[in-house]
Amino acid sequence: MGAGTCLLHATLIMSTQFVSRAWRLFGSTFLRAAATATLATTGMVGAQATDLGPVSRQPIAFPCQAVQCVGELWMPTSVAPGVKPPVVIMAHGFGATIEFGLKPFANRFAQAGFAVVLFDYRGFGRSGGQPRQVVDGQEHVKDWVAAIDAVAQRPEVDGTRLAIWGSSYSGGHVLMAAAQRPKLVKAVSSQVPFVNGLSSSLLFPIKYQPVAGFQALRDLLRSDKDEPLYVPIIAKDGLAALICAECWEGYMALVPKGHEAELNRVAARVFLSLPFYNPGRAAKDIAAPVLMIAADNDGLIPIQKVRETAAELRHGTFVELKGAHHFSPYMGPVFEDVVARQTAFFKANLAR
Repeated sequence: MGAGTCLLHATLIMSTQFVSRAWRLFGSTFLRAAATATLATTGMVGAQATDLGPVSRQPIAFPCQAVQCVGELWMPTSVAPGVKPPVVIMAHGFGATIEFGLKPFANRFAQAGFAVVLFDYRGFGRSGGQPRQVVDGQEHVKDWVAAIDAVAQRPEVDGTRLAIWGSSYSGGHVLMAAAQRPKLVKAVSSQVPFVNGLSSSLLFPIKYQPVAGFQALRDLLRSDKDEPLYVPIIAKDGLAALICAECWEGYMALVPKGHEAELNRVAARVFLSLPFYNPGRAAKDIAAPVLMIAADNDGLIPIQKVRETAAELRHGTFVELKGAHHFSPYMGPVFEDVVARQTAFFKANLAR
């Protein structure tokens, strides 16, 4: 671990020399993409809802940083006419979209009587924004805050009873967003949450640290006219953004069939930004109740850091899934256990 720590520290030092330039380099790209993104997404807002039996679904969009984030609004058809249901906002974790295993959760919440909003971050899925497939925690939190502000004003839902749900990387984002919107967020579900960038980075295999840092620097040095330098999110062997025993099978089980190659990529600059992202620090500032569910065999997120973060919560409920790994909550009996806990938590904290 000593050698790995030295390599990581060297990477961190190098990154500070390039972060400010990177933001200047790519900031203009986001702004120039705004007009195109708006035209591409606003046409979806008035589309007809799709009937899903007990749940109806319609596309929605909201602005963030001069770009449109696109998602779906799920409404429970069991709600009496004129009654506005409480609402749960959901978005995914590292490099993923709403198509990656979120809909089984959303369906359960909607069938339980909650409106559900799922959305993709800028640069992902159907949302606007350039460059594409750039994972940046601080920017994702801006999308979360924009989503909270927009959904709270929607006429179909009760914005005074609003919860947020995140998993993995977004399990950390929701902590940051809840701390920034204490008057709007009434409940937080944080599942296998990313809470401390440095601790997770120390799990990254030593043999890949030098090439990861080199690829990240190459990516940051590209001009704003160039496509990012991408690396795989997961791989059976070789360099990838996520490396753990359960990563290949767990992540690929969530990717929509037929889209494995096109969706399994992320801008390499994430290797330099990830160690600095520490959403767990917001735990002490969250006013709302938080349900935090962790896996004790998580190969990506050290369980001890999650325990420490949970201990900082003012109104926290901590559940540790024994024998579970990072992707266990998305499937099988563990999914059934987790979604039941989350549904009960929302019912308890969003009741009138």
